[in-house]
Amino acid sequence: MSRHLRRASTLLARLAAHGANKEPLVASMAGRALAQSVVQMPMWQIVQPRGFASSSSSDDEFFEEDQMPIIYPPSQVRVGERAPNFSAPAVVDGEITKISLSDYKGKYVCLFFYPKDFTFVCPTEIIAFSDRAKEFAAANCQLIAASTDTEETHLAWIRTPRNRGGLGYMQIPILADTTKDISARYGVLIEKLGVALRGLFIINPQGVVQHVTINDLPIGRSVDEALRTLQAIQYHAEHGEVCPANWKPGSKTMVADAEKSLEYFSEVKEADDAGAFGSKLHAIASRAEYDKLTRESQGLVVVDFYAPWCGKCRQIGPFLDTLVDKYPGVTFAKFDTTAPELEVAAGELGIKALPAFRFFKGGKEVGSPVTGYKKKPLEDAVAELAK
Repeated sequence: MSRHLRRASTLLARLAAHGANKEPLVASMAGRALAQSVVQMPMWQIVQPRGFASSSSSDDEFFEEDQMPIIYPPSQVRVGERAPNFSAPAVVDGEITKISLSDYKGKYVCLFFYPKDFTFVCPTEIIAFSDRAKEFAAANCQLIAASTDTEETHLAWIRTPRNRGGLGYMQIPILADTTKDISARYGVLIEKLGVALRGLFIINPQGVVQHVTINDLPIGRSVDEALRTLQAIQYHAEHGEVCPANWKPGSKTMVADAEKSLEYFSEVKEADDAGAFGSKLHAIASRAEYDKLTRESQGLVVVDFYAPWCGKCRQIGPFLDTLVDKYPGVTFAKFDTTAPELEVAAGELGIKALPAFRFFKGGKEVGSPVTGYKKKPLEDAVAELAK
């Protein structure tokens, strides 16, 4: 039997003994309660009564201070699952009232927690959200701020002018999670401090969590990003298409299908292609152009076979530009092995390792190919070609 269960048993036993002297019915009820507490009550439900100071040494155990920690409910939030309902006091339009998540059924809800009233980052966030409440309302979304402070503290903070660290007029409800139950169930409670992290939750009209972000205490949130995320969620709900990185209303979306998504990806450009892979090299556009350059030309030609995903190809690009300047009588060209019009040709030419360099003189390949990030062998081969 645990220490806390022994305490509960001792308490009920003493009540039973005391009742036997005063009233038999009390003793009987206490005895039954003791039996039921041992057999039926889960351990986490046994609540040790708080003790009071006593000068009687015989009562030390009876009045021993409770050291049992407060146990909060576990987080119940999962993206794609129903949001935990709540009902708590709040300040709405300058008045203390009570609100529930279920009050906003049929609307999107953007619920954001903050650590504490009368602090520093918190008022900047709450004011920023409140000042743009109409934009969220136009998107059928209710903003709700929440902390573990009391509703009276919220009201006092609202009545404090903004130029003195207060909130001033608020267009959004501010929830008072004084029991910390809501913060715990939403997974943002710092138990040892009794305050909430900066968690933000977007809940759809069916009560399902669609988005979660949690910032540490020092980091404020972006209202623009919260609104953008809400709009992306709503766009997908209405149209079924998915929203790529940095999507904003009016930007291109894509169909979540291997074939149909290529319409979107066909317009995606590699980052800094021109400079990263030798800005001074001539870009070969087709197999026919490659053949003409290497077989029909009577000049000196160096071809760089590369791929945009190849780190070594990217690293050696600036060095290739220096070779172009150093050997003006040599034509330097680059061949993107991933380009649709060149991918098959790369296989036919036997290109396996990247980067790969081949050398041509008078329409014939000369010397040995150089592969990899090898500056000295590459420059030596170019120098030999240029003799």
